[in-house]
Amino acid sequence: MCTSFAVYGQQKTIYGMNFDTEDIDLKLKLYRYDDKNIFYLSGLMNNQYRDVAGFNSEGIFLWSQAVDYGPDFQSTCDANDWFAFDIFDEALKKTKKASEFFEILNKRVISYPRNPLFPHLGLHTMIADKTGDAFILEEGTDTNIISRIHNNFIVMTNFPNGKFQEADYKEVHGIGADRYICTYEYIDNHIHNFGVNEAFEVLSKTSQENTLCTIVYEPLKNEIYLSFKKDHSKKWKISVVEKTIESLDGFLSGNKIHFTNGELFVNDLMALYH
Repeated sequence: MCTSFAVYGQQKTIYGMNFDTEDIDLKLKLYRYDDKNIFYLSGLMNNQYRDVAGFNSEGIFLWSQAVDYGPDFQSTCDANDWFAFDIFDEALKKTKKASEFFEILNKRVISYPRNPLFPHLGLHTMIADKTGDAFILEEGTDTNIISRIHNNFIVMTNFPNGKFQEADYKEVHGIGADRYICTYEYIDNHIHNFGVNEAFEVLSKTSQENTLCTIVYEPLKNEIYLSFKKDHSKKWKISVVEKTIESLDGFLSGNKIHFTNGELFVNDLMALYH
């Protein structure tokens, strides 16, 4: 289970996420598409790498994580629905604002992959841009449920945000409610000076035993910060514009590595410093 947020403070715009999963191999992809650079975090699942989070150099953030829709949920997907990850890939390639996502969707209902053994478990997605527009996209009955940002930030864990759009943040319940409340209160208390350090702090507070990767993105600078396996003493910084990654805290700093082939395996990256 995972935690993510987008924060629009007085000084900075910050996106953050914890990727909580089993210990799988990770890959970082950064490549050019037309006039944009696109970054993906991918994980090895069922013998193939699947993209789980993406950013583009225009400041679009797209991130999907698990959600428990509840035992009464019935997916109503049909052949006319648009498979989520196809449209997400297109959105990163073509959009500069979160609102443009709806032009691509064009009133079609999206569908997420499902496990028939766990029919109430699915995915939901946060989409944000650097201008302050952000929303969470979830499955509904023959429709998409949209939960929009308020109070200059938005938080997503593992319960359906759409069920609590009119509720006070303390009234949410379900999987990840404790992490949601913790994240909400920390951001609300630090909104005026919220930056990269504060993002790592709240992601540390909400990390799980199986947190595999932590990502913080500052879109106005096009810089991504990463740490792995809850070790925030060792961070990496990616320049989306330069298509480079360098080690920061805890490593030999200043040694930039280029995404020469458009991708880097995290295991290979870590091996450089062993």
